[in-house]
Amino acid sequence: MGMSGVVGMSGMSNSSLAALSRLHALNLSALWNLSAEAEPRYRADSERPAVKALLAAAYSIIIIISLIGNTAVCHVVMKTKRMRSVTSIFIVNLAVADILITILNTPFTLVRFVYSTWVFGKAMCHVSRFAQYCSVHVSVLTLVAIAIDRHQVVMHPMKQRMSWLQGVVWVAVIWVMASCFSLPHAIYQTLLRFEFGDRKVRMVCLPNFPHPSDLFWKYLDLTTFILLFVLPLATISVAYIVVAKKVWMRNAIGDVTLAQSMAHRRRKKMTMKMLMAVVVVFAVCWFPLNCYVVLLSSKVIEANNGLYFTFHWLAMSSTCYNPFIYCWLNHSFRAELRSLPFIGRRGKVTANPAP
Repeated sequence: MGMSGVVGMSGMSNSSLAALSRLHALNLSALWNLSAEAEPRYRADSERPAVKALLAAAYSIIIIISLIGNTAVCHVVMKTKRMRSVTSIFIVNLAVADILITILNTPFTLVRFVYSTWVFGKAMCHVSRFAQYCSVHVSVLTLVAIAIDRHQVVMHPMKQRMSWLQGVVWVAVIWVMASCFSLPHAIYQTLLRFEFGDRKVRMVCLPNFPHPSDLFWKYLDLTTFILLFVLPLATISVAYIVVAKKVWMRNAIGDVTLAQSMAHRRRKKMTMKMLMAVVVVFAVCWFPLNCYVVLLSSKVIEANNGLYFTFHWLAMSSTCYNPFIYCWLNHSFRAELRSLPFIGRRGKVTANPAP
């Protein structure tokens, strides 16, 4: 959908041209769609087999690892009664959000680049946009919920902890909130069809926000960045700093022996390390793309395909790391994962090699 192709088109309605021109505003859609300013270079890149192969391999790795890893997380937590805690409910919620974004974001980005057109139809133009934003919002809100729960457990150990049912209710609240934040992006989507002089047809799924669209997009980007990235991570950081200070400095109430105290503190330290690692990975993976989007919508920088796909791939790769973090820092999860049939068999073969 290069601008050179637009100039050569005939019979296009004024509203379609207006919608197309709004791509130059470079709003929050830069998180998912390439801008028209970069389109000529984008089409040239998309026709290079080496670039196609590289992106196909890079995104395929994410899809495979994310689906296998996060499905395993859900399976282990749901099948193991002793792992069914409030924290585990939130961890499953993170895994579900990662699976959602893996299915409805990563392949769409890859296919759109390879074929230089939207091939998924009008309905999926709206559904995909909703799923993409919703899954990210669910992840960050769930991380906030985990941090608050950890803070309550450690700082107020004598108070009754959140029940399993309350945890489920909070998960539902998180999805409702994330859905409300994501609905505008799903509603203000449009699917445009363009015919070029060479009789090639391009379908483009892009945002079409109300006038003045430039300001709408700019402040939507900034508001989203502050409310759904900066503030949540600031809240999480403060909560974990306070909790870590107490976990590392004090003994737990109820410890009667030095051995009990050491074991209890060790378990809490490992849990804190695991949860903080999840937050740090999420922040590091999503920060570059969030900054790129805000700077782009504010017209501080120009669109760059290389940066876009680098930052987008890094953000999407965040869906792969959590299962490895759980295996690394959670003994119970690691033990239960080894009990899975396909992993268990491989473990047995390794432990008892054939003579």
